[in-house]
Amino acid sequence: MGGSSSEHEISLLTGQNVINHLDKSKYQPIPIKISKNGSWFLNNKLSSQKDILKSCDMIFNALHGSFGEDGKLQAILEHQGIKYTGSGIAASALAMDKYHSREIFKLAGFNVPRTLKIKKDENYSARLNFFINKIIKLPVVVKPCSSGSSVGVQVVNNPKMVKKAVSETFKIDSQALVEEFIKGREVTCGVLDVNGQTTALPVTEIVPLKNNKFFNFNAKYKDGHSNEITPAPIEESVYQKVQDVAIKAHEILNCRGYSRTDMMLKNGNGTIYILETNTLPGLTQASLLPKAALHAGISFPELLDKIILSI
Repeated sequence: MGGSSSEHEISLLTGQNVINHLDKSKYQPIPIKISKNGSWFLNNKLSSQKDILKSCDMIFNALHGSFGEDGKLQAILEHQGIKYTGSGIAASALAMDKYHSREIFKLAGFNVPRTLKIKKDENYSARLNFFINKIIKLPVVVKPCSSGSSVGVQVVNNPKMVKKAVSETFKIDSQALVEEFIKGREVTCGVLDVNGQTTALPVTEIVPLKNNKFFNFNAKYKDGHSNEITPAPIEESVYQKVQDVAIKAHEILNCRGYSRTDMMLKNGNGTIYILETNTLPGLTQASLLPKAALHAGISFPELLDKIILSI
């Protein structure tokens, strides 16, 4: 848990919550914390990565964001022959890159927001102007290509502010996405791999409050900043489709154990748009996946068991 990404604090909350709820009659959990500068600590003692990994039977990966969720840690663990929870190298890398995973989703026939990818060191002005004036209309969503917890995501209404938002995004990531804003209802659906079968958890609708235009960092982690309604109050046929999309997204990316796919239901026609798939959804006390599991009758210790057994 921890790590050098912008999700360091959320990762620590996930890790601690996992340690608190693991069944101690089955497991002996040892906290491995990675500091923001990349140092590794075992039981709060500075140690080498190699020595720490040698002391473990398996790793419960609670490391959100870059390094932990993008395939890099997975590659280290694979090389060392150590079992770990969550998706493998390729699925992690692919899901973390929102642009490439959307290209895969498009090929599979899913709807995704029209998206422009911009690299930090390129001259992107002409492409950006063409995209926001000819391809889509304002508002647009500007976000890092590879980041979670809605860190750095902005909804921009003013054409003059789009470049500023892109510049701010480059402080977080070397690649920025500018995408059409899908006006509608935000839903999310987690899935679990149980006994070789991928099953969908109840769907949650997210209603941001307190002037949050979308499910941003504040809406996710501050009390009273969003309503999370599980099961989502949507038509049964749409509800089923959302669950099917979550399962298919999990399978298309070749995820393992568990994942959570975020979607929009477009106003007017209810078309489902995939935003992204999270291969290491948060497991904090405020997180959506454990709450949805609880609605399905799965307690948090049972959920952790299922994640571990899916390795």
